[in-house]
Amino acid sequence: HNPDRDRRLVAVNGRQVPYGDQRFWAGVPSLSYLPATAAPVGLTAAGLPVGVQIIGAEGEDPTTIEFARLLAAEIGGFTPPPGFT
Repeated sequence: HNPDRDRRLVAVNGRQVPYGDQRFWAGVPSLSYLPATAAPVGLTAAGLPVGVQIIGAEGEDPTTIEFARLLAAEIGGFTPPPGFT
């Protein structure tokens, strides 16, 4: 962890990339005025949480939220990684 956000790196497909590059993907639905809901889907082999961004059609906020609820019911929802409980 680097306290300087502009110098942080994150591993993506085995390669170190700037942490800030990830903001692009989170912003795409917002710039398009589409509803988006983030949902946990499990843990990596290292025990870190993994999530997905569920994007819906314009005005379909309840649909993305309901899908996240159904997904959580299937996979158990968020589980904090070890040491963060």
